[in-house]
Amino acid sequence: MIYMFSWAAKRKLLVILSLIIIALLFIILFVKPQFEVEATCFDGIQNGKESGIDCGGSCSRFCSISALPLITTWTRAFEVIPGRYNAIAIVENQNTDAAIYAISYEFKLYDDNNVFIARRTGKTYILPNNQTAIFAPAILVGDRVPTRADFSFTETPLWLQTPKDAGQGITPSVSNILVEDPFTKPTLTATIRNNSRFNLTNFDVVAVLYDTDNNAIGASTTFIESLKEGETYDVFYTWQKPFTEEPVRIEILPQVNVFDLNDYRSS
Repeated sequence: MIYMFSWAAKRKLLVILSLIIIALLFIILFVKPQFEVEATCFDGIQNGKESGIDCGGSCSRFCSISALPLITTWTRAFEVIPGRYNAIAIVENQNTDAAIYAISYEFKLYDDNNVFIARRTGKTYILPNNQTAIFAPAILVGDRVPTRADFSFTETPLWLQTPKDAGQGITPSVSNILVEDPFTKPTLTATIRNNSRFNLTNFDVVAVLYDTDNNAIGASTTFIESLKEGETYDVFYTWQKPFTEEPVRIEILPQVNVFDLNDYRSS
C-alpha cells in the first residue's frame, strides 16, 4: 500500500523541519558558547596555542618535559673568619629558551669525618643558557671545620619561557679586572657595563678566583642596586683572609634575573 502525503501534511512537515533547524542554529550560535570555556594556561588541558598541557606556545610556562636538567658543576665553602664560612655553588642551565623565577635550595656542610655541621636554605632564580652562582654568606660553624659542602634543590623546577626579546644579551660585560695584595689583604676590582637596552636593577655580581689547577680558592659577592642602559659601575671585593695561592683566573658573574627586567611582563 502506498501512502501519499497531502499538501497540508507536507506543509506541516516543512514547518516542523524549519523549526528544528532554527532551534539547532540557536543552540549552536547562542547556547553552546555559553557553556564553552575559553582556553587558558591554567585549565589542565592542552588547548588553544599550547604545545603541552598549560605550557609552551602562548603560555609563560615552559614544558618541563622539553627542559634539559640543571647541572651543579661544583660546590665549595670558604672560611671568612674563624667560625664563619661562605658557601657557593655554580649551576649550569643549558636551556636557551627557559629559566626559573624562583626555586628553593639548601647547602649542607660536613667535617672530615663526614659529620654534618651546618645547613643554609634559601631561594634563587636561574639564568637562561648561563651559569648561576648561588652564594650563601656567613654560615656559622662554631669551632668545627667544614671540609665538604653539598648543594641541592629542594623542589621541582618550575620552568618559564624566556622572554623572546630579552633572553640574550642582558648579561653586563666585565672589564678592568685587577687583583691586588693576594697574600696579605686581597682586593679585587672590576668594571661592569650594561650594554643591553634594559635598565637593570637589584642584582648580585659574584666573583670567583681560581688557582693554576683551576680550583676555586676564593669567592665573594656584591650588589648593584641600579645600572641603566649604557652605564658602568666599578665593583670592589675584599677578603680578610690571605690567599695561599696566586689567583690566575677570575670569573665575574653578574646575576641578572631576566624576569625582573623593566619591560618584561609575564603572560
